[in-house]
Amino acid sequence: MENSIYIALSRQTALRREMSLVANNIANVNTTGFQRELGVYATAQTQNKLSPTLDFVIDHGTAVSFEPGGVRDTANDFDLAISGSGFFGVDDGSATKYTRNGALSLSPDNQLITREGYAVIDEGNQPIVIPRDGRKMQIAQDGTISVGNEVIAKMMLVEFDSMDLLQKAGDSMFETTERPKDPLNSSILQRKLEAANVTPVKELVRMIDIQRAYDAVKAFMDREADRQRTVVSRLGRPAPAGQ
Repeated sequence: MENSIYIALSRQTALRREMSLVANNIANVNTTGFQRELGVYATAQTQNKLSPTLDFVIDHGTAVSFEPGGVRDTANDFDLAISGSGFFGVDDGSATKYTRNGALSLSPDNQLITREGYAVIDEGNQPIVIPRDGRKMQIAQDGTISVGNEVIAKMMLVEFDSMDLLQKAGDSMFETTERPKDPLNSSILQRKLEAANVTPVKELVRMIDIQRAYDAVKAFMDREADRQRTVVSRLGRPAPAGQ
């Protein structure tokens, strides 16, 4: 098999992965705080003096777009959005994770939790307990939680210098080896939710472009396979008598 077939196959493999990312983005268009994913690729030139240069496609994984999603008002005291690039701290039972999904609620034992059931933590990495005694809960922009005139806790709200080190640990949660820093440019907005930063129309256009590119590569591979069969057939013919 010639290099051109291998190169085309590397392109098809990258396109299939890109299609999966687009499909996942569209599937999470209604997921609060979801951050869309993009494929990261590079090329490696082949060394062939007999034909034009062709490049292998190298898949370097995925990158996350941290563009903010739109913010909508709700009437729920437990709905929170973040203005700025910050994240809430969450304990999933194994380690601290970070999320922008502020659709929170209370567990049966009055702990503040995410929709997945993970504990929202305070600045000391401890779960936050909200008393149910009829008093109204208020959450300030710095994350301070008050019930009536009593301060209950202060939510963990952090930022990161290197956003590209954040790795997805679910549809709207992240993990990183980087040490978080204090939120200099972020604040909490109560009774609001951040939508996914996915634009369905743009993702559908990307899906169509990917499908067209995939079909073009397939057509090239078919032509190349036909060419190779023709070459092999001609080379395999016996020479005419007398030659």
